[in-house]
Amino acid sequence: MSTKKSYQLLQKAAFCYVEAGWLAEACRVWEQIGDYHQAALTYEQMSNWAKAAHCYQLTQNWSNAARCYLMCEQPQAAADCWQKVGETLKAAWIWADNLQQIYLTQSQLSNFIPQTETEALEIQLIIARCEASSGKKAESAKRLKEQLEPLLKQGQKHLYEWALTIAKVLTRPDLTAVIYATAYRGNMLNACQEWEQWAISTLGDATGIPKQEVVAELATYEFEVITVNRIGEIIERVWQQARYFSEPLRNNDLEMVYIPGGTFIMGSPEKEIYSDDSQRPQHHVTVQPFYMSKYQVTQAQWRVIANLPKIERDLNPDPSGYFYNQATYPVEYVSWDEAVEFCARLSKATKKEYRLPSEAEWEYACRAGTTTPFHYGQTITSNLANYAAASYTYAEEAAGEYRRRTTPVGSFPPNSFGLYDMHGNVYEWCADPWHDSYEGAPKDGRVWLENGNDNYTPVLRGGSWLNSSGNCRSGYRYKHSRRDLIYSHIGFRVCCMVGMT
Repeated sequence: MSTKKSYQLLQKAAFCYVEAGWLAEACRVWEQIGDYHQAALTYEQMSNWAKAAHCYQLTQNWSNAARCYLMCEQPQAAADCWQKVGETLKAAWIWADNLQQIYLTQSQLSNFIPQTETEALEIQLIIARCEASSGKKAESAKRLKEQLEPLLKQGQKHLYEWALTIAKVLTRPDLTAVIYATAYRGNMLNACQEWEQWAISTLGDATGIPKQEVVAELATYEFEVITVNRIGEIIERVWQQARYFSEPLRNNDLEMVYIPGGTFIMGSPEKEIYSDDSQRPQHHVTVQPFYMSKYQVTQAQWRVIANLPKIERDLNPDPSGYFYNQATYPVEYVSWDEAVEFCARLSKATKKEYRLPSEAEWEYACRAGTTTPFHYGQTITSNLANYAAASYTYAEEAAGEYRRRTTPVGSFPPNSFGLYDMHGNVYEWCADPWHDSYEGAPKDGRVWLENGNDNYTPVLRGGSWLNSSGNCRSGYRYKHSRRDLIYSHIGFRVCCMVGMT
């Protein structure tokens, strides 16, 4: 058997071991054939940080090796790895923080000339850490305060972690609160989760962190989240878990997913393909927790609610045109007014406050912590969403299938919040009237009523089966002409506030 054939068979065997959950055996094979990168990734899955670091070293992936050495509490080895790639300041931070080698740190800094604003900020934080360890706590606190604005401007995760470590060493809860609030302003929502828990329990509302209300006992479900690159190749698969409750609707339960509160950057950057000024300026919005329907409202669910007593207007139980009577397909040919009537009837029947999402809530829920054009990453494909894929590509992916109609809800992988079909299938109504840009937009996630035309120009989000990929972006907004018009590519999903269950 040829060497190449043998390699391929062993490679397949390793992947089979991974699929079977025999990770140690997979690592043995990866190392046998010299694929140390795969071995390192698999060791990480096993939380075997020392072996992962060693394998990363063999591939000269020094940054990942340093990270893994820190995870297994080998700071000197981590510092050595950073030095291998000329990251003197990251090594200096380890000397100052983990090893407390103050004199070594100071000697290294004395010969280092910063080339970027990030490096200048790193130096100031390292000096502050040295001062904190050598009894100069007042000087350290003063220096740390002076770096808060540069910290916000740079917006890099490791800088927040360094600053929070210094505040902990100084035992200064006031500084911790300010730094954490700055992290939220800088969109570093998950910079340091233990500090979030500490800050909320210690300082309460003074942190500026969205308040996570106590929710009722909820069921959970697991799902796989997919990330793709510019050519549409899957580069990451991660299993996530979400919580939800079910609203019984005659065997067509409406599943409402818990969306945790947080802060995000709303809108599209100028460099994003097909973006325009209506999606700008980008701005930070803090959203409180809420529930959102897991899927777009289906025809079966619509039929149940449409047969309930009228609140303000009549509803056609079967509005969905030539896609009529497909129970698990999204309802369409529904106007904004009719969607609001649906929410009103549902609210009365359940004694909960159901409504359409605000634009901010919709985009926050769609992005689910991402900042890329799509929650899948740099692009989408027809394997990930239902849109006019045969005619339109977004990045470098191949043209796909154009289905020319809706698909059953939940046909494609969800985002990290566990929501399905946020890109494509049918456009979704939002509660807000149209505004030409985000100038003056509220920063608290509420429906933006001020200075909007609330008679003729509602907002649609998410794109549909007959739209291009660019119209399916997380930040895309569409100005619909009137609230009473219906089309075959427009549906909706609903929201409910936490505390209403």
